[in-house]
Amino acid sequence: MWRYETTVRWDSGKEGKLNSGGKHEISVATPPEFGGPHNIWSPEDLVAGAVASCVMTSSLFFLEKAGIEPHSYLSKAEAVMEKTSAGLAFTGIQVDVNVSVEAEDEIEKAYNAIEKAEKSCPVSKSLACEVSLKIKVDCLATCRES
Repeated sequence: MWRYETTVRWDSGKEGKLNSGGKHEISVATPPEFGGPHNIWSPEDLVAGAVASCVMTSSLFFLEKAGIEPHSYLSKAEAVMEKTSAGLAFTGIQVDVNVSVEAEDEIEKAYNAIEKAEKSCPVSKSLACEVSLKIKVDCLATCRES
């Protein structure tokens, strides 16, 4: 069993500071749609970020197991929140993953590794809403020349 603890200290207005075990402090606030500032992370941003970063770390794990060192990894997560019968809730999160690999024969292996990551991500599996991935794996231009 693993435990993860955070503390949030209210500063003023609709802002606070998020801490976890001596890590870099993060400013958090109500999202702009509900009167918060535009330049500070909201809980909703953090949910989308948690899913995206969990997919990334899980992808890196499965890529390594497949013997692939990606040249680059970039993802974008979009979390959709809507009014439901139970109140405001996330109704879906889409993560677009773009990975570049060194060799042509790594493309399919990388795609499969990222699919495994999506199924293994504990953050995604813990959410009530659907999390879907759109995966794009490219080969560097140099591998097409050989």
